[in-house]
Amino acid sequence: MKRSILFLLLGILISLNLACQDDSGDSTAGDSTAGDSTAGDSTAGDSTASNPEDQAAATEHPALTAANNVLSAIHAGDAAAIRPLLNATNQEKVSDEDLPRLLVEAKREVGDVTEVTEVRAGRRENEVLAKIKVLEEEVFVVVLTLEDGKYLFEDLNSPATADYEALEKIAP
Repeated sequence: MKRSILFLLLGILISLNLACQDDSGDSTAGDSTAGDSTAGDSTAGDSTASNPEDQAAATEHPALTAANNVLSAIHAGDAAAIRPLLNATNQEKVSDEDLPRLLVEAKREVGDVTEVTEVRAGRRENEVLAKIKVLEEEVFVVVLTLEDGKYLFEDLNSPATADYEALEKIAP
């Protein structure tokens, strides 16, 4: 009995490893982060890994997770939660006194949306755009930059739909 459980766990580990390798091959925004932060050994050995929702979460692109964390902090109006999500430039530029006001403005801009739907490569190296919503001829996005292996919040932006659609889709 113990031997069959070990073989089952070994099969799950191999399957997850292959899935992570396939996902990281499609990503252009940082192959080193695609496998590192998405599917660890602790998830693979867990009995809940056979749940499709858990597997999808385990293989979610790290930029999707980062953008959703940004949206959560914006909706909560939580300056302490948004601070570690800011990229290096914003860490220097944005004061603690300005954060509450900026979060209110950001919440107005994102509206009721609590989850991004896709991520596209940005125009600059190490930049991605996470789609929030589309209004008329604009796509509202969370702009993230890859710094030290993490996707961090740069800005909210609204490129023209045609410009956004021309960018390479990297997730999902």
